[in-house]
Amino acid sequence: MQGILMDTDILSIFAKADALSLLRHLLQCEHFLITPGVLNELLVPLEYGYDFPRQILDQAEIVPMTPEEAQDYEALRIEGKLSVADAEMIAICKRRRWIYITMDRVALRCAEEFGVRTVDLRALLEAIKRAGLLSLKQLRALIERMEREDRTRIPFKEALLKPE
Repeated sequence: MQGILMDTDILSIFAKADALSLLRHLLQCEHFLITPGVLNELLVPLEYGYDFPRQILDQAEIVPMTPEEAQDYEALRIEGKLSVADAEMIAICKRRRWIYITMDRVALRCAEEFGVRTVDLRALLEAIKRAGLLSLKQLRALIERMEREDRTRIPFKEALLKPE
């Protein structure tokens, strides 16, 4: 199976919208693979009483770095552009030829420059639409739930929701 690592924001926005099962179905995976850095990022809101991290952690498996990946990680961290979690995921994805999914534009650019295949939130939602996993009405409801629960705005919402 092709490995996939998702950043905390992607996992969180799907968890807050109660759509982790949809994400697992789309990606055809039993568990979400996460790094120790993502685990640490998820522990912060958990400590403040939020429940969504537990939903993620109940379906997650932690992937440690190899020594070679740790060298790539250190080089990425020294550049000063990436968080610990993003640098871990990019280093692992580079060496293992896995896919990196993120909402972070800077991390996307760094990953692509590092030769890592990337996917963003728009591509995930488009894949859900193309696969027919949700009707347009259901997809709109999902996006609106994501925006409300994550207190964010999804700028490509209207373009995505146009009938084909």
